Amino acid sequence: MTVLTADVAIIGAGIVGCSIARSMSQAGFSTLNVDVLPAAGFGSTSHSSAIVRPFYSHPTACALAHASRFRWLDWRSFLGGPQQESYASYHELGGWILVMEGEWGDYADNLKAMDSVGIGWEQLDCRSLLARFPGLSVERFGPPVAYTHPRFGTPVAGSLAGAIHIPAAGHVNDPQLAARNLQLAAVSSGARFLFKQRVTHQRTANGRAAGLILESGTEIHAPVVVNASGPHSSVLNRMAGIEDFLRIKTRPQRHEVAYVRKPVSLGEGGVGFLADLDSGFYARSDGDDLLIGTTDPACDPPQVVEPDDVDLNLTNHWTTQVLRAAQRLEGLAVEGRARGTVGVYDVSDDWIPLYDKSPLAGFYLAIGTSGNQFKNAPYVGDLMLAIIRHELAGNDHDQSPAALWLDEVQRSINLGFYSRNREVQATRSVLA
Repeated sequence: MTVLTADVAIIGAGIVGCSIARSMSQAGFSTLNVDVLPAAGFGSTSHSSAIVRPFYSHPTACALAHASRFRWLDWRSFLGGPQQESYASYHELGGWILVMEGEWGDYADNLKAMDSVGIGWEQLDCRSLLARFPGLSVERFGPPVAYTHPRFGTPVAGSLAGAIHIPAAGHVNDPQLAARNLQLAAVSSGARFLFKQRVTHQRTANGRAAGLILESGTEIHAPVVVNASGPHSSVLNRMAGIEDFLRIKTRPQRHEVAYVRKPVSLGEGGVGFLADLDSGFYARSDGDDLLIGTTDPACDPPQVVEPDDVDLNLTNHWTTQVLRAAQRLEGLAVEGRARGTVGVYDVSDDWIPLYDKSPLAGFYLAIGTSGNQFKNAPYVGDLMLAIIRHELAGNDHDQSPAALWLDEVQRSINLGFYSRNREVQATRSVLA
């Protein structure tokens, strides 16, 4: 039997797991990541839309996203320049949230939260918006319905009022490469990674986490274990015997993202992201293409799946998303051959992640990232380091939550915001 030891065992080597490995190893902890897949960022991370935006309804979420954006802006320097061939790059093309007549008030919390962090934004009326995107339809189509519904594509009363424009927003060009960048930065600080290895048991001793047992029979002895396993998070929580004790649950949810040729109406400069809750889609540029995803409107039943048994073929969900976007974007062609990607997100009950301790001492959670936490990867490692250090110093994160100083925005955030014990937050879909 092979026995490996580490200060911290991290389940998962997606962009979250790699970020944790980097921060923990740089702080002097010996770390070992275990992932069933063959390479860093090979799972959910590789299917991410990789959008970076500070548009959240709570100041903590805004602050973390905006601070992370500064690290994306100088990604190579942030990572310390480890020797490797290439780095992911961040393209700051701005973001737009489309707003229908009578709905400006629906975003008051978002605007207040951004103001509190010092994030610039502007309110564009319809005329100003159309000057930037002349091909936008001003009709109102919502609430969204399936494309097979008799009402689909038929305008309803009301119209587009304008948009909230956020200049400090964009996207990362290669999410899997970004994860590999973080992995290699972690390795340069001594982190170790095991790939193609499945966790089968959680080791415990004296009522606390003590490591992992792998399918190969290898034992990992570690006093700290971090569940960063993405869509498998609920499986690992059951293995650790804690799932029934979490107020906030997570689930693996299948999503399709479509790729189509970018319509001329979006202009040559492209768009960092555009969100249209009225039609039920979001989009961003990807070179000559447009990436189109869903905002998970209420009419679409969640596709909850088994994480190891997922249909990776594009389906009529691809058609739905493209047709929804075609309602809004003049000249968007519905191509005869479906192109895109299928991934599984680790979705929490309120689209807000769980970055926390757990009911099992020594077992920590970095889960429920819900497809919207890629942007925070530059800071998630520091965040989990703060919580784990807080606990190792003899504090109770439940009673006296750890804090994290965000130097880029000169602000401290209370990490109790991400607690497993919080009340379910009211959020507007994945936009949170």
